[in-house]
Amino acid sequence: MADQLKLDTVALRDAGTSLRVVAQEFNDANANSDGVADAVGHAGLARCVEDFAHGWDDRRAKLIGLIASLAESCTGIGEGFEGLDRDFAAALRGAE
Repeated sequence: MADQLKLDTVALRDAGTSLRVVAQEFNDANANSDGVADAVGHAGLARCVEDFAHGWDDRRAKLIGLIASLAESCTGIGEGFEGLDRDFAAALRGAE
């Protein structure tokens, strides 16, 4: 039986950083789609690109919130466990 808790706090903090990037990409989707629409060279296709990107604004906004919340959680858990590890190590050094 294992009496240890092992947690990769670096991976958690990195996940938080990556999720913030994903949330920002979703947030920038309309602006990015406008640029793509301008570049496609066909008015009908450009309209389809814009309609698609702008057509799910409400769902995208909810998704951005969920991703941002997950990013904060990952970062907070990683930092929290690192702080606990430091505190426990200091307590053990004090008990020596």
